[in-house]
Amino acid sequence: MAAIKELYKFIDEKWFVSDLKENHIGHLKLALVREVVNPLIIRSTDMEATITLVTADGRELVEIPPRKLKSREKLLGLMLCREFGVVDEKVRYNVFDGAEMLNNPNSALFGDTSTKSGDTAGLTSRAIYDWAYSLRDVKDITEKLQHNALSEAGTMIDEATGEMRQSLYSTEYILPGTLFPHFITVDNITPELFIHLLSSVLNQHRYGAQTTTNANNMINHLVAIGFADFEKPINSYTISKAWNADTKKDVPTLDSVNTFVNEQMKNHYTEDGLVKNLADIVKWVDGLWKENDKPLLKEIYTAAQTGVDTYLKKIKMVKESSGDKKQKGAKKVKETKAGGANENTTPES
Repeated sequence: MAAIKELYKFIDEKWFVSDLKENHIGHLKLALVREVVNPLIIRSTDMEATITLVTADGRELVEIPPRKLKSREKLLGLMLCREFGVVDEKVRYNVFDGAEMLNNPNSALFGDTSTKSGDTAGLTSRAIYDWAYSLRDVKDITEKLQHNALSEAGTMIDEATGEMRQSLYSTEYILPGTLFPHFITVDNITPELFIHLLSSVLNQHRYGAQTTTNANNMINHLVAIGFADFEKPINSYTISKAWNADTKKDVPTLDSVNTFVNEQMKNHYTEDGLVKNLADIVKWVDGLWKENDKPLLKEIYTAAQTGVDTYLKKIKMVKESSGDKKQKGAKKVKETKAGGANENTTPES
């Protein structure tokens, strides 16, 4: 496949698998810097507070759980699969009516589960998301604003009583300019699924709460891709800790953080363990989506679906169609006849 051979110019073929049933050492780690460009809401049970972590040295960092990042990229990934017709039309995000519905590249990459009675099944994720931590304290990068719920007349007046309604609430926002180092690790992944991952991550820009109200609020910058037999102990928390120790709490900029994360990756993976010409691979993937009829992407997603279908049939999660069985039966008969004219001949021991 021409498109996949192009990928091998950036990342050696040995770091991918051709069969999703393979399970061996070796991984790829994507180092990202996620840049907030519009107010971002990251909250949990407390509707008015941002999720934070207090570190051993007394810093209180903004903390983004993996699912708040992965869920948005997984949702975009589902849309991309629909674009090329490689997912069942009845599939909706986190809604799977039986194991057959898991037969698509997005479920194979990000993991999914069918809980239908009598037809339960699950696929583990091949994209492992790190928690994301800010470099600066929460007090320096957030702001709490008070909002009100207006009536149809555009006021706070209760039209039935003529009195003011008590409909005030507060929301804490992460401010634009905040930077989050973040990592995604993949192993035993096909090159087609890797391209699907890059497309889902680099083209998603809306995260956190109120995504149906707020505009795009994050840009994902791919800083480095490392590869090795064994995963290295580098993550968002270690980056934040090292930044605080090494930079004497300098105000981070996109350039300084990109450089810092790249240097930390070199410390762990060495120069030879990092993908060269990273900007070129990002440009190449982006270019695939800019082509008028996207023929190479169609080829990639079709191959991805074929690989997933073959894998699920091998592990008996998806039943073989009658057409598949006929083809296998025909192949077996052909091989038997080719083996010799006498069908009663027994093979030599």
